[in-house]
Amino acid sequence: MIASTMDDLHHNRLSGGSGDERRERLEYLADLLGQLQQMADQHGCRKLSRMLAISHAETQRETLR
Repeated sequence: MIASTMDDLHHNRLSGGSGDERRERLEYLADLLGQLQQMADQHGCRKLSRMLAISHAETQRETLR
């Protein structure tokens, strides 16, 4: 599912649709990344959790652009 979402984002270049569509996709991606970060935390994967936290923050930042 994540791979499919990433393919969609790449295919549409995040700006191919309307601004609302871009924002919705980025918000969805940010939510997925946040959930993955929580899972990594629960399983003691600190490095993975940090990487996901960075990706989550970057996706949230992109949502505001």
